[in-house]
Amino acid sequence: MDPFIDKGFPEAGRFFSLHDYVPGQPIPALIYSKKLGKVIVNPLKKWVYPYTLVTDPASITLNPGDVSDPIPMVIDGKGHFEIFDAFYQSSQPQGFTVTLFDPNSFGENARPILMNREIHVSSIASGGGVVLPLSGAFGTSTSAGRPYRWSESYWMDVSHPKKGAMIVAVFHNLSSSQNTIRFALHGRRWFFAQGEYEVMQRMEEIFRGRPRTMPYFWTTDEPVSLTGRGSQNYQMRFGDESWTELHRMSAVSSGLFTTLLYETDSGQTFIGYQDGGNPNAIRSDLMYGSGEFPLVLAESTLLEPNMKLTLGLTDVSGSPNTIWTTFAGRKVFADPEETELIRPGSSPGRPY
Repeated sequence: MDPFIDKGFPEAGRFFSLHDYVPGQPIPALIYSKKLGKVIVNPLKKWVYPYTLVTDPASITLNPGDVSDPIPMVIDGKGHFEIFDAFYQSSQPQGFTVTLFDPNSFGENARPILMNREIHVSSIASGGGVVLPLSGAFGTSTSAGRPYRWSESYWMDVSHPKKGAMIVAVFHNLSSSQNTIRFALHGRRWFFAQGEYEVMQRMEEIFRGRPRTMPYFWTTDEPVSLTGRGSQNYQMRFGDESWTELHRMSAVSSGLFTTLLYETDSGQTFIGYQDGGNPNAIRSDLMYGSGEFPLVLAESTLLEPNMKLTLGLTDVSGSPNTIWTTFAGRKVFADPEETELIRPGSSPGRPY
């Protein structure tokens, strides 16, 4: 006799009910225990809660064009924090940029941990509102109902402080007026230190199995500023430490523009197409989303390490145009064991 049918579980849910945890999904409240032969409350569910992390202080006021001091975002040692969404508020419509740093490498040799350089907050977080052609305007006050879901959750491991019990945020006011800002990261806490020993062990197993991927945001290597009807190429380089998988695209700009996107070395075109050597760029309102509604690519794009993309940008507004383009996705790292086993000229796992 099928135990799932016997317990009233539909066939469609049989595999999901077996697992206590599926990456990126809510933790199921009920699971089927093979050991006990019955449906039980998932032990993990009792020790995982939704959580929102904010800056300290929660509200930051910046003068025109100012860059903030490093602002700590600290998680205590009671439980790991898994980040899913980002939200913000800005008293000025121009908004601000955000750069997130690893506190242990912050200082003279500081390097962002989740982006290649400063990113416009409206391209990676919900809070700026949006106007859609058919639905009209969605105000900033309702942005919490339109979360920007990161392509991959990010773990802040509190069991070893050097690995991420704190993120340092730096904000840059893009307005010519004083700007009061707020920034928050939403996700869930894993209170491993308070659960039973078996629960603690299971949580450790889950988060230690996640080192091969991490969320990341890429923008052009330098700021984009076009003259009215002006055109220029900009580079977006991906590091050599990992593969890159792109999932979402968003942009913030002071006017409409077009984009032709291609791989720098080979000329392989991703956005737009070549017709007899003539580029056919795509207008920004047909290509990019926002932090409220990013464009979700129909198929994720996997790029090799050290690849570089060229964005051919052209203003169509007729006025000076400041543009922030953001590609969201994740870094995919090679397994160290695989790297040791690979011989030059062969693929992983091949016997010859």
